[in-house]
Order: sequence, then C-alpha cells, then structure tokens
Amino acid sequence: MEDKAGLYARALQAFKVKFMPIYEGKVFTSDDVYRYFQLDRRTDGVNYKHAMGEVLYNLSRINKKPVLEQSGKKYRIINRDLNVIEWWRAKRGDTVKVKFPRGVEDHTSFGFDDSIILYPKDLIVIAGEGNTAKTAFCLNMVVENVDNHDIYYFTSEFNDVKFADRMDKFDWVNVYKEDGTPKFTLVEQTENWQDKIQPNGFNIVDWVYLDDEMWKIRTIMKNIIGVLNRGIAIVVIQKRSYKQVGEGGKARRI
Repeated sequence: MEDKAGLYARALQAFKVKFMPIYEGKVFTSDDVYRYFQLDRRTDGVNYKHAMGEVLYNLSRINKKPVLEQSGKKYRIINRDLNVIEWWRAKRGDTVKVKFPRGVEDHTSFGFDDSIILYPKDLIVIAGEGNTAKTAFCLNMVVENVDNHDIYYFTSEFNDVKFADRMDKFDWVNVYKEDGTPKFTLVEQTENWQDKIQPNGFNIVDWVYLDDEMWKIRTIMKNIIGVLNRGIAIVVIQKRSYKQVGEGGKARRI
C-alpha cells in the first residue's frame, strides 16, 4: 500500500501538471479539484482526497512563496510572470484618430476636439442624467467615424425598428455599404460586455445598468480594458441629478 508521503507526492504532481494548466486565471474551489480527479470513483478516493486537501493547504498557506491565493472557499493560481511593456519600442504618435460630434449646418463643436488624445486601449466614460443626449452623442460618434473605424455598438435598449428610426434622422451621411448593409455592427448586449468587445475595434457600450450594484462598474471597465488591443471603448453610465459623478462613485484611474 502506498504510504502517506507517496500519495501526497502523487497528488501534488497531478495538481500541478493536470489541474493548474486548465484553471490558470480562473477561480475554483476544493470541490472543483475533487470533481476533476473524480475522487468518488477511485478506490483510494478518501485517502487521495485528504492528500489533495493537504496540497491545497500547503500551496496556499505553508509555502514561503505561495502558489495559490485563498479567499474563503475559493482559490486562484498566482501568476508571477511579468507582462513587460516594451515602451522603448513604441511608435511615437501612435494614437487613435476619431471625429467628435459637430453641428452639421454651422460645424460648431464641443471645443475639446484638439485637446483630447486617444491611444489604443483607451476607455472613455460618458456619465449623465437620463434624457440628456448620451445616446445621441454616441450615435453621432458612429456616423462621424463609420468610414474610418470598425465600429461595434452594444445596446441594452434598442430593438431593430427603434434603431432604424433613429438612424433615419442622420440624413446627411451615408451609413450603408453598396450592398445595403450598414458600415457598423449593432449588438444587443446587457451584461458581460468583455465577452463581446472587439479588441481592435471602436466599441460603444450604451449603456451599463446594474440596478443597486453600481460598485461593480470599476470591475466591468477593467474587464473591458483587459480585452482591448489596439481598439478603444466608449462606456455610457447614468448619473443621478443630485450627484457630481456618475453611478459607481468618484472616477479614478483604472
């Protein structure tokens, strides 16, 4: 019969070689580990489960340089690899050129066109009270940039008819290709935007609504930024009339 030390060594090897590569970057529990190794089907299931429990404990608590981070019943594999940014190789002036909304007849602008510089992976937040033209601003961003960028408009309130009606009002610009399809993509999405964000596209999220969990906005924004490569994103949030900042709290650099 295999001794305790031998069983522990086998469990440790199995966890590192088989389990860790699959769960890199994911949160898991001890039950996930036990299910993965199908301990209920093993003849040595009880002893192996005990050994695997020791593995989790040692890798998260005992080691001077832990392999796992534990929070309650959840674990996360610690990744100490450095994602080095080779800034010295950067192409100076590598910015994203966009056109901001303007007055069609008199070409008036908001006045910040020349003072805002956008870089790849930038995220722009638009916060405002209800019915203060946030969507109108976003739609104007679409029509101003549709010929120069691959635009994806993520909506939580438009259906096909309502959106078509809004676009018909932009009669000074052609938003259609020769085959009659639009030059941009309209996507219905109300959550998990990071799953759909296009890394190299011009993404517009209109809008983020989390009911009473607006504190999650920071995480949502970080997730969106994490997906971006050379693209950018505009995210619309609400602002209550009696507050100075948008829902989610005071804006901080992410």
